[in-house]
Amino acid sequence: MRFPLLDLSLVSLVSQQRFIQHGTFLSEKKAWGISALKAGVSSVESATGPSVLCIGDALMDCIANNEARGWSVEKLMADDSSWTAFPGGAPANVATALCKLGTSSAFCGCVGQDSDGDALKTLLKQEGVNVGLMQRSTLYPTRRVMVTRSKTGDREFGAFYDHRNAHEFADTLLRYNSTATDDDDSSQFTRDLDAILSSTKWMVSSTLSLAFEESAKSVTNIVDRGLKGGAKLLVDINWRPVFWPNTSESEARKSILELAQRAHIVKLTDEEAEWLFGISAAEALEHPDKVAKEGFPQALGVLVTAGEKGASYSCLGHSAQIEPFDVAVVETTGAGDAFTAGFLHSIIGGAELDDPESLQDTVRFAAAVGALTCTSEGAIAAQPTMDQVESFFIHGEKLWTS
Repeated sequence: MRFPLLDLSLVSLVSQQRFIQHGTFLSEKKAWGISALKAGVSSVESATGPSVLCIGDALMDCIANNEARGWSVEKLMADDSSWTAFPGGAPANVATALCKLGTSSAFCGCVGQDSDGDALKTLLKQEGVNVGLMQRSTLYPTRRVMVTRSKTGDREFGAFYDHRNAHEFADTLLRYNSTATDDDDSSQFTRDLDAILSSTKWMVSSTLSLAFEESAKSVTNIVDRGLKGGAKLLVDINWRPVFWPNTSESEARKSILELAQRAHIVKLTDEEAEWLFGISAAEALEHPDKVAKEGFPQALGVLVTAGEKGASYSCLGHSAQIEPFDVAVVETTGAGDAFTAGFLHSIIGGAELDDPESLQDTVRFAAAVGALTCTSEGAIAAQPTMDQVESFFIHGEKLWTS
Protein backbone atom coordinates (compact mmCIF):
# COMPACT_ATOMS: atom_id res chain seq x y z
CA MET A 1 0.00 0.00 0.00
CA ARG A 2 1.26 3.45 -0.82
CA PHE A 3 1.44 6.59 1.31
CA PRO A 4 2.84 10.06 0.42
CA LEU A 5 6.41 9.90 -0.90
CA LEU A 6 9.52 12.04 -0.57
CA ASP A 7 12.25 11.15 -3.10
CA LEU A 8 15.53 11.98 -1.38
CA SER A 9 17.47 11.20 -4.54
CA LEU A 10 16.40 14.60 -5.80
CA VAL A 11 18.19 16.52 -3.05
CA SER A 12 21.74 16.78 -1.82
CA LEU A 13 23.08 14.89 1.18
CA VAL A 14 23.36 18.20 3.01
CA SER A 15 19.68 18.91 2.37
CA GLN A 16 18.79 15.39 3.48
CA GLN A 17 20.51 16.01 6.80
CA ARG A 18 18.63 19.31 7.19
CA PHE A 19 15.37 17.48 6.57
CA ILE A 20 16.22 14.85 9.17
CA GLN A 21 17.08 17.46 11.77
CA HIS A 22 13.94 19.52 11.42
CA GLY A 23 11.33 17.52 9.57
CA THR A 24 11.62 20.05 6.76
CA PHE A 25 14.18 21.48 4.39
CA LEU A 26 15.72 24.85 5.13
CA SER A 27 16.84 27.13 2.33
CA GLU A 28 20.54 27.91 1.89
CA LYS A 29 20.15 31.32 3.45
CA LYS A 30 18.76 29.69 6.61
CA ALA A 31 21.38 26.95 6.86
CA TRP A 32 23.40 28.71 9.53
CA GLY A 33 22.59 27.90 13.12
CA ILE A 34 20.79 24.67 12.29
CA SER A 35 22.44 22.66 15.09
CA ALA A 36 21.70 25.40 17.58
CA LEU A 37 18.06 25.46 16.52
CA LYS A 38 17.77 21.71 16.89
CA ALA A 39 19.29 21.79 20.36
CA GLY A 40 17.39 24.90 21.32
CA VAL A 41 13.98 23.41 20.62
CA SER A 42 14.36 20.55 23.09
CA SER A 43 16.13 22.56 25.78
CA VAL A 44 13.70 25.46 25.69
CA GLU A 45 10.68 23.16 25.68
CA SER A 46 11.92 21.14 28.63
CA ALA A 47 12.51 24.32 30.59
CA THR A 48 9.29 26.14 29.78
CA GLY A 49 6.70 23.37 29.42
CA PRO A 50 4.79 21.65 26.63
CA SER A 51 4.59 23.22 23.17
CA VAL A 52 1.39 21.39 22.21
CA LEU A 53 -1.76 20.75 24.26
CA CYS A 54 -3.87 17.84 22.96
CA ILE A 55 -7.49 17.97 24.12
CA GLY A 56 -10.10 15.22 24.08
CA ASP A 57 -10.25 11.44 24.33
CA ALA A 58 -7.85 8.73 25.42
CA LEU A 59 -9.26 5.24 25.03
CA MET A 60 -8.60 1.63 24.14
CA ASP A 61 -8.87 0.51 20.53
CA CYS A 62 -9.95 -3.13 20.57
CA ILE A 63 -8.55 -4.07 17.17
CA ALA A 64 -9.36 -7.25 15.30
CA ASN A 65 -6.48 -9.71 15.16
CA ASN A 66 -5.10 -10.94 11.83
CA GLU A 67 -7.28 -14.03 11.84
CA ALA A 68 -10.34 -11.80 12.37
CA ARG A 69 -9.78 -9.58 9.33
CA GLY A 70 -13.06 -9.22 7.47
CA TRP A 71 -15.16 -10.10 10.50
CA SER A 72 -18.26 -8.12 11.39
CA VAL A 73 -18.29 -6.13 14.63
CA GLU A 74 -20.97 -8.47 16.01
CA LYS A 75 -18.75 -11.50 15.43
CA LEU A 76 -15.77 -9.64 16.88
CA MET A 77 -17.58 -8.75 20.11
CA ALA A 78 -18.76 -12.32 20.53
CA ASP A 79 -15.18 -13.61 20.74
CA ASP A 80 -12.81 -11.83 23.15
CA SER A 81 -9.86 -13.80 21.78
CA SER A 82 -10.34 -12.26 18.32
CA TRP A 83 -9.13 -8.78 19.23
CA THR A 84 -6.37 -7.00 21.14
CA ALA A 85 -6.74 -3.77 23.14
CA PHE A 86 -4.30 -1.02 22.20
CA PRO A 87 -4.04 2.44 23.81
CA GLY A 88 -5.36 5.17 21.52
CA GLY A 89 -7.70 8.12 21.05
CA ALA A 90 -6.78 10.83 18.55
CA PRO A 91 -5.54 13.55 20.97
CA ALA A 92 -3.59 11.00 23.02
CA ASN A 93 -2.10 9.58 19.81
CA VAL A 94 -0.94 13.01 18.69
CA ALA A 95 0.55 13.75 22.10
CA THR A 96 2.68 10.59 22.17
CA ALA A 97 3.70 10.88 18.51
CA LEU A 98 4.96 14.41 19.14
CA CYS A 99 7.08 13.28 22.07
CA LYS A 100 8.58 10.44 20.05
CA LEU A 101 9.62 12.97 17.41
CA GLY A 102 11.08 15.32 20.01
CA THR A 103 8.35 17.93 20.51
CA SER A 104 6.94 18.30 24.02
CA SER A 105 3.22 17.83 24.59
CA ALA A 106 0.49 17.67 27.22
CA PHE A 107 -2.79 15.78 27.26
CA CYS A 108 -6.12 17.01 28.63
CA GLY A 109 -8.98 14.55 28.91
CA CYS A 110 -10.87 12.21 31.22
CA VAL A 111 -10.40 8.45 31.66
CA GLY A 112 -11.95 5.99 34.07
CA GLN A 113 -10.67 5.12 37.51
CA ASP A 114 -9.91 1.63 36.22
CA SER A 115 -7.09 -0.52 34.87
CA ASP A 116 -7.48 0.90 31.36
CA GLY A 117 -7.25 4.43 32.72
CA ASP A 118 -4.18 3.46 34.75
CA ALA A 119 -2.55 1.94 31.67
CA LEU A 120 -3.22 5.02 29.55
CA LYS A 121 -1.88 7.43 32.14
CA THR A 122 1.22 5.31 32.70
CA LEU A 123 1.90 4.98 28.98
CA LEU A 124 1.53 8.68 28.26
CA LYS A 125 3.87 9.52 31.13
CA GLN A 126 6.40 6.97 29.91
CA GLU A 127 6.35 8.55 26.45
CA GLY A 128 7.04 11.96 27.99
CA VAL A 129 3.56 13.47 27.78
CA ASN A 130 2.55 15.89 30.54
CA VAL A 131 -0.59 14.33 32.10
CA GLY A 132 -1.22 16.99 34.72
CA LEU A 133 -4.57 17.81 33.11
CA MET A 134 -5.80 14.22 32.90
CA GLN A 135 -9.00 13.75 34.90
CA ARG A 136 -10.34 10.46 36.31
CA SER A 137 -13.96 9.36 36.71
CA THR A 138 -15.50 6.72 38.96
CA LEU A 139 -18.91 7.06 37.26
CA TYR A 140 -17.98 5.62 33.87
CA PRO A 141 -15.14 3.40 32.63
CA THR A 142 -12.46 4.25 30.11
CA ARG A 143 -13.87 3.92 26.61
CA ARG A 144 -13.23 0.77 24.59
CA VAL A 145 -13.90 0.94 20.86
CA MET A 146 -14.30 -2.19 18.77
CA VAL A 147 -12.27 -1.75 15.58
CA THR A 148 -12.91 -4.08 12.67
CA ARG A 149 -10.32 -4.60 9.93
CA SER A 150 -10.77 -5.31 6.27
CA LYS A 151 -8.69 -7.91 4.46
CA THR A 152 -6.23 -5.14 3.47
CA GLY A 153 -5.91 -3.73 7.00
CA ASP A 154 -8.23 -0.72 6.75
CA ARG A 155 -10.21 -0.22 9.92
CA GLU A 156 -13.67 0.89 10.95
CA PHE A 157 -14.95 1.96 14.36
CA GLY A 158 -17.85 -0.42 14.70
CA ALA A 159 -19.26 -0.25 18.24
CA PHE A 160 -18.37 0.07 21.90
CA TYR A 161 -17.26 -2.74 24.16
CA ASP A 162 -19.88 -4.59 26.19
CA HIS A 163 -22.61 -3.00 24.07
CA ARG A 164 -22.41 0.21 26.07
CA ASN A 165 -24.06 3.37 24.79
CA ALA A 166 -21.80 6.06 23.37
CA HIS A 167 -22.29 8.41 26.33
CA GLU A 168 -21.46 5.80 29.00
CA PHE A 169 -17.71 6.38 29.08
CA ALA A 170 -15.41 8.58 31.11
CA ASP A 171 -14.22 10.80 28.24
CA THR A 172 -17.69 12.34 28.06
CA LEU A 173 -17.18 13.74 31.56
CA LEU A 174 -14.23 16.06 30.95
CA ARG A 175 -15.07 19.06 33.10
CA TYR A 176 -13.80 22.61 32.93
CA ASN A 177 -15.76 25.59 34.17
CA SER A 178 -14.17 28.74 32.75
CA THR A 179 -15.91 30.90 35.37
CA ALA A 180 -14.64 28.89 38.35
CA THR A 181 -13.90 30.72 41.58
CA ASP A 182 -11.45 29.75 44.31
CA ASP A 183 -14.29 27.87 46.00
CA ASP A 184 -14.99 25.69 42.94
CA ASP A 185 -13.53 22.22 42.41
CA SER A 186 -12.19 23.31 39.03
CA SER A 187 -10.14 26.22 40.37
CA GLN A 188 -7.01 24.06 40.70
CA PHE A 189 -7.59 22.69 37.21
CA THR A 190 -7.75 26.27 35.93
CA ARG A 191 -4.42 27.07 37.53
CA ASP A 192 -2.87 23.92 36.09
CA LEU A 193 -4.36 24.71 32.68
CA ASP A 194 -2.97 28.24 32.72
CA ALA A 195 0.45 26.89 33.61
CA ILE A 196 0.35 24.57 30.57
CA LEU A 197 -1.04 27.24 28.27
CA SER A 198 1.75 29.63 29.23
CA SER A 199 4.10 27.59 27.02
CA THR A 200 1.59 26.21 24.51
CA LYS A 201 2.15 27.17 20.89
CA TRP A 202 -0.53 24.90 19.42
CA MET A 203 -3.65 23.18 20.68
CA VAL A 204 -4.97 20.04 19.00
CA SER A 205 -8.57 18.92 19.28
CA SER A 206 -10.48 16.18 17.54
CA THR A 207 -14.25 16.52 17.33
CA LEU A 208 -15.39 13.34 19.09
CA SER A 209 -15.75 15.15 22.42
CA LEU A 210 -18.28 17.47 20.79
CA ALA A 211 -20.79 14.61 20.67
CA PHE A 212 -21.43 14.87 24.42
CA GLU A 213 -22.74 17.90 26.29
CA GLU A 214 -20.29 18.07 29.21
CA SER A 215 -17.12 17.37 27.22
CA ALA A 216 -18.25 19.64 24.38
CA LYS A 217 -18.62 22.59 26.75
CA SER A 218 -15.29 21.85 28.37
CA VAL A 219 -13.38 21.55 25.08
CA THR A 220 -14.90 24.83 23.91
CA ASN A 221 -13.94 26.58 27.16
CA ILE A 222 -10.37 25.25 27.03
CA VAL A 223 -9.98 26.29 23.40
CA ASP A 224 -11.36 29.74 24.25
CA ARG A 225 -8.79 30.17 26.99
CA GLY A 226 -5.95 28.96 24.82
CA LEU A 227 -6.83 31.20 21.90
CA LYS A 228 -7.06 34.22 24.18
CA GLY A 229 -3.59 33.35 25.46
CA GLY A 230 -2.14 33.35 21.95
CA ALA A 231 -2.02 29.64 21.14
CA LYS A 232 -2.99 28.44 17.67
CA LEU A 233 -5.54 25.70 17.06
CA LEU A 234 -5.47 22.60 14.85
CA VAL A 235 -8.75 20.71 14.56
CA ASP A 236 -8.97 17.14 13.29
CA ILE A 237 -12.48 16.55 11.93
CA ASN A 238 -12.47 12.83 12.85
CA TRP A 239 -16.08 12.05 11.88
CA ARG A 240 -17.21 8.81 13.55
CA PRO A 241 -21.01 8.29 13.36
CA VAL A 242 -20.90 5.69 16.15
CA PHE A 243 -20.10 8.51 18.61
CA TRP A 244 -23.23 10.47 17.60
CA PRO A 245 -26.11 7.93 17.85
CA ASN A 246 -28.68 10.40 19.20
CA THR A 247 -27.75 13.34 16.98
CA SER A 248 -28.74 13.93 13.39
CA GLU A 249 -25.92 14.25 10.87
CA SER A 250 -26.91 17.83 10.17
CA GLU A 251 -26.64 18.75 13.85
CA ALA A 252 -23.36 16.88 14.21
CA ARG A 253 -22.03 18.67 11.14
CA LYS A 254 -23.03 22.02 12.63
CA SER A 255 -21.31 21.30 15.95
CA ILE A 256 -18.13 20.14 14.24
CA LEU A 257 -17.97 23.15 11.95
CA GLU A 258 -18.49 25.59 14.83
CA LEU A 259 -15.19 24.42 16.29
CA ALA A 260 -13.31 23.72 13.05
CA GLN A 261 -14.07 27.13 11.59
CA ARG A 262 -12.17 28.70 14.49
CA ALA A 263 -9.03 26.73 13.71
CA HIS A 264 -5.78 27.95 12.19
CA ILE A 265 -5.22 24.53 10.60
CA VAL A 266 -7.92 21.99 9.75
CA LYS A 267 -7.09 18.35 9.03
CA LEU A 268 -9.69 16.13 7.44
CA THR A 269 -9.93 13.13 5.15
CA ASP A 270 -11.12 13.28 1.56
CA GLU A 271 -14.29 11.45 2.64
CA GLU A 272 -14.91 13.93 5.47
CA ALA A 273 -14.68 16.79 2.97
CA GLU A 274 -17.42 15.08 0.99
CA TRP A 275 -19.54 14.62 4.11
CA LEU A 276 -19.11 18.21 5.24
CA PHE A 277 -19.41 20.11 1.96
CA GLY A 278 -20.53 17.75 -0.78
CA ILE A 279 -17.15 18.02 -2.48
CA SER A 280 -16.35 14.58 -3.89
CA ALA A 281 -13.49 12.74 -2.21
CA ALA A 282 -11.49 12.72 -5.44
CA GLU A 283 -11.97 16.45 -5.94
CA ALA A 284 -11.09 17.24 -2.32
CA LEU A 285 -7.79 15.42 -2.68
CA GLU A 286 -6.99 16.95 -6.05
CA HIS A 287 -8.19 20.46 -5.17
CA PRO A 288 -7.67 21.10 -1.44
CA ASP A 289 -7.91 24.81 -2.19
CA LYS A 290 -11.60 24.27 -2.91
CA VAL A 291 -12.07 22.68 0.52
CA ALA A 292 -10.25 25.62 2.09
CA LYS A 293 -12.24 28.24 0.17
CA GLU A 294 -15.67 26.69 0.66
CA GLY A 295 -15.25 25.35 4.18
CA PHE A 296 -12.49 27.14 6.04
CA PRO A 297 -11.71 30.52 4.45
CA GLN A 298 -10.48 31.89 7.78
CA ALA A 299 -7.88 29.16 8.30
CA LEU A 300 -4.17 29.43 7.56
CA GLY A 301 -4.36 26.03 5.95
CA VAL A 302 -6.21 22.81 5.25
CA LEU A 303 -4.67 19.32 5.19
CA VAL A 304 -6.49 16.56 3.30
CA THR A 305 -5.44 12.97 3.93
CA ALA A 306 -6.58 10.00 1.86
CA GLY A 307 -4.66 6.96 3.08
CA GLU A 308 -3.16 4.97 0.22
CA LYS A 309 -4.21 7.66 -2.25
CA GLY A 310 -1.86 10.22 -0.70
CA ALA A 311 -2.47 13.64 0.81
CA SER A 312 -2.81 17.26 -0.24
CA TYR A 313 -2.81 20.70 1.30
CA SER A 314 -3.77 24.31 0.78
CA CYS A 315 -1.99 26.84 2.98
CA LEU A 316 -1.81 30.60 2.46
CA GLY A 317 -2.47 30.24 -1.24
CA HIS A 318 -0.03 27.36 -1.81
CA SER A 319 -1.56 24.01 -2.79
CA ALA A 320 -0.14 20.66 -3.84
CA GLN A 321 -0.82 16.95 -3.77
CA ILE A 322 1.65 14.50 -2.23
CA GLU A 323 2.18 11.12 -3.87
CA PRO A 324 2.06 7.97 -1.73
CA PHE A 325 4.79 5.94 -0.09
CA ASP A 326 5.12 2.23 -0.63
CA VAL A 327 5.06 0.56 2.79
CA ALA A 328 3.79 -2.79 4.00
CA VAL A 329 0.56 -1.94 5.79
CA VAL A 330 -0.21 -3.97 8.88
CA GLU A 331 -2.91 -1.75 10.39
CA THR A 332 -3.92 1.87 9.80
CA THR A 333 -5.35 3.03 13.14
CA GLY A 334 -3.67 6.28 14.23
CA ALA A 335 -1.95 7.04 10.92
CA GLY A 336 -3.78 10.34 10.56
CA ASP A 337 -2.88 11.32 14.12
CA ALA A 338 0.79 10.58 13.42
CA PHE A 339 0.48 12.74 10.29
CA THR A 340 -0.82 15.58 12.47
CA ALA A 341 2.08 15.16 14.88
CA GLY A 342 4.60 15.18 12.06
CA PHE A 343 3.14 18.37 10.66
CA LEU A 344 3.17 20.20 13.99
CA HIS A 345 6.66 18.93 14.85
CA SER A 346 7.94 20.55 11.66
CA ILE A 347 6.05 23.80 12.16
CA ILE A 348 7.26 24.17 15.74
CA GLY A 349 10.76 23.30 14.56
CA GLY A 350 10.84 26.23 12.16
CA ALA A 351 9.02 25.29 8.96
CA GLU A 352 7.17 28.17 7.33
CA LEU A 353 3.64 27.93 5.96
CA ASP A 354 4.21 30.82 3.55
CA ASP A 355 7.32 29.25 1.99
CA PRO A 356 6.13 26.83 -0.77
CA GLU A 357 9.22 24.60 -0.58
CA SER A 358 9.27 24.44 3.19
CA LEU A 359 5.52 23.77 3.26
CA GLN A 360 5.68 20.94 0.75
CA ASP A 361 8.51 19.23 2.60
CA THR A 362 6.67 19.66 5.89
CA VAL A 363 3.63 17.81 4.55
CA ARG A 364 5.88 15.13 3.05
CA PHE A 365 7.50 14.64 6.42
CA ALA A 366 4.07 14.40 8.08
CA ALA A 367 3.01 11.84 5.51
CA ALA A 368 6.11 9.76 6.17
CA VAL A 369 5.37 9.69 9.91
CA GLY A 370 1.80 8.61 9.14
CA ALA A 371 2.89 5.92 6.70
CA LEU A 372 5.42 4.41 9.09
CA THR A 373 2.70 4.15 11.73
CA CYS A 374 0.89 1.72 9.44
CA THR A 375 3.76 -0.78 9.47
CA SER A 376 2.97 -2.18 12.91
CA GLU A 377 -0.01 -2.72 15.21
CA GLY A 378 -1.38 -0.18 17.67
CA ALA A 379 -1.88 3.54 17.15
CA ILE A 380 0.73 4.52 19.77
CA ALA A 381 3.02 1.49 19.75
CA ALA A 382 3.51 1.83 15.99
CA GLN A 383 4.50 5.50 15.99
CA PRO A 384 8.05 6.10 14.71
CA THR A 385 10.82 7.84 16.56
CA MET A 386 12.87 10.50 14.83
CA ASP A 387 15.65 7.94 14.37
CA GLN A 388 13.24 5.65 12.53
CA VAL A 389 12.05 8.46 10.28
CA GLU A 390 15.70 9.31 9.61
CA SER A 391 16.41 5.68 8.66
CA PHE A 392 13.40 5.67 6.35
CA PHE A 393 14.59 8.73 4.47
CA ILE A 394 18.18 7.55 4.24
CA HIS A 395 17.54 3.94 3.23
CA GLY A 396 14.30 4.35 1.32
CA GLU A 397 11.05 2.48 1.13
CA LYS A 398 12.52 -0.93 0.35
CA LEU A 399 13.24 -1.66 4.04
CA TRP A 400 9.61 -1.03 4.95
CA THR A 401 7.85 -3.09 2.28
CA SER A 402 8.99 -6.61 3.20
